[in-house]
Amino acid sequence: MPRCHALVSNVPNWIGSASSKYVTFPPNRCFASSSSSGSRHRKERGQGSYKFVDRAKIRARGGTGGKGCISHHHVGSYKRVADGGNGGSGGAVVLVADKNLQSLNMSKHHFAGEDGKHGSSQNMHGRRGKNTVLRVPRGVVVRRVLDWDETWDADRKTVVKENKPVVNFDGNWTDEDAFLSAKALDDSRNHFGDISHGDLNKNESLEVYEETIDNEDEDNGRIDEGPSREKIFVGDLDKDGAYIVVARGGKGGLGNYSVSTRNFDPVYASKAGQRAIPQLGEVAHLELELKLIADLGLVGFPNAGKSSLLSAMSRASPEIAPYPFTTLNPLIGLIEYRDDFRVSAADVPGIIKGASEGRGRGLDFLRHIERTKALMYIVDIAGVDGRCPVNDLKILVDEIANYGDGHLLGRPALVVANKIDLFEDEEEYSEILLQLYQVIEDTELNVDINDVVEISAACGHGLQQLSRIIRQTVKRGHRDYHGI
Repeated sequence: MPRCHALVSNVPNWIGSASSKYVTFPPNRCFASSSSSGSRHRKERGQGSYKFVDRAKIRARGGTGGKGCISHHHVGSYKRVADGGNGGSGGAVVLVADKNLQSLNMSKHHFAGEDGKHGSSQNMHGRRGKNTVLRVPRGVVVRRVLDWDETWDADRKTVVKENKPVVNFDGNWTDEDAFLSAKALDDSRNHFGDISHGDLNKNESLEVYEETIDNEDEDNGRIDEGPSREKIFVGDLDKDGAYIVVARGGKGGLGNYSVSTRNFDPVYASKAGQRAIPQLGEVAHLELELKLIADLGLVGFPNAGKSSLLSAMSRASPEIAPYPFTTLNPLIGLIEYRDDFRVSAADVPGIIKGASEGRGRGLDFLRHIERTKALMYIVDIAGVDGRCPVNDLKILVDEIANYGDGHLLGRPALVVANKIDLFEDEEEYSEILLQLYQVIEDTELNVDINDVVEISAACGHGLQQLSRIIRQTVKRGHRDYHGI
């Protein structure tokens, strides 16, 4: 199976060196089944050849360091000299952005760096463990979910382990041991978020504690959810080749050769065995969220013709059918010009009223146009599904304005009236165009040309004029983005 992960130039040498191992995934087209009949049946059912995934949870663990060696060699008949080597450090887990990927579809979700090799006699140090490099799509936001015994140190910008009380049961169970055990159970349940109850005090009896954990929701019959685990923003892989070390490897143990290089100290020498113990690698639970990076975002109601337009102007092959919600996952198409100028356009599934509040998975779809430089509002001027194009444009603008802090409304935009070939009444057509002009003025869209581009994606009418306006709008968006 071909691999699609080439090394990028701005990745550090230590990531692309021989001390790294790659976790590679096949390109998007290779996610189809090897059986031709299975692919054919999937196509007949209207399903894509691969599964688009924009959220993933992974567990990363750094490699454990190698053990230090306790060894001596004889010098003469009586003298012995320490010659034990140090253990190698464990490998790290690194996330690297790759522009050739478009999905977080992974075959596994647990990744670990290679363990360091042990030291040996004759002062030979162990080899460092190989780093595990995981390539992800460009535009992935990485967040770390803190474990129950972890806290975030804002001053040092690092995760710190807390010392939680541990019960050492030696056969004599005391009230203090019972309290610590119940407290540990309380922390564990709060950590997993499956129980909601208050803090446990020493004076509370175990009977009261047992009653609190049986608190069920009468409406849905499920246990109330407790406090969610704290999430820390780690980084944003918005550029090709950007990388983040998410789990560092543990340090290797020290060999006793270090004793021979300093003045002899019997106390220091007696603890050589403790220093030879390696450190464990860092364990991190991560949430990955993909936000597509494109120049132009296509916004419209279901069945407005977004996929048909993207298919007509680029080499993308979206699912096209005469019914709403044909597009189920975001898709990026590349619009190419004769002078090698390119515009990447993101086709997101149809937006409905209330999408900014989460209706119809609106929040999942709208976040894919957060990084676009410009927006294209597409309306079905013929009203094939019985909707009014003027009201559709108003609703689209309102949803964009209400999403997040409303910053998307200020992006450079253009309005496209699709399916003009299905209109027969010229008088009504002109009246609708005038109303669309009025909506643009009333909503204060950031439109450079106060006009509506009239096209027919099915017949190809007006696409040449639209491509010229798209280029102007995207260039204006790049100037605004870079503050030029």
